[in-house]
Amino acid sequence: MEDNKRFLFFNQSFNWVENIVYLIIVLLLLVTIGILIYNAFLVVAKTLYSSDFIHGVLKLIDHILLTLMVVEILYTVKISIQLHKLSAAPFFIIGLIASVRRILIISVESAYLYERFNQHMIEMGILGFIILVFVLSLILCNKYKF
Repeated sequence: MEDNKRFLFFNQSFNWVENIVYLIIVLLLLVTIGILIYNAFLVVAKTLYSSDFIHGVLKLIDHILLTLMVVEILYTVKISIQLHKLSAAPFFIIGLIASVRRILIISVESAYLYERFNQHMIEMGILGFIILVFVLSLILCNKYKF
């Protein structure tokens, strides 16, 4: 009986510490999202008064996709808090967003940096394969409820 009380106390204490850590992570992610959105607005303002519109749009897309990645991480933490289990699918989505983000950046850079065209094409091929792996992983996660 005494061992059971100790186990319950330990389990409750561990859950309390875990929830505090999750709360700190959520607060830091919310601050990060706020900073990213603020920086995106600054990029828009600079782009409107800049002669290099394409570069500004590229930076804006980069900020938006990075913000989307952090929001997806926040969603993953929310699910972990609610269900007390870790799911693999949100991490695949984050990887998918990151890969698409990099492909968008490479495609715009390729238009301006002709000397790195071959490197960019190799990187885009690798990223295309990685995207395929992420999509297949998501399909398998949904099929087998991983």
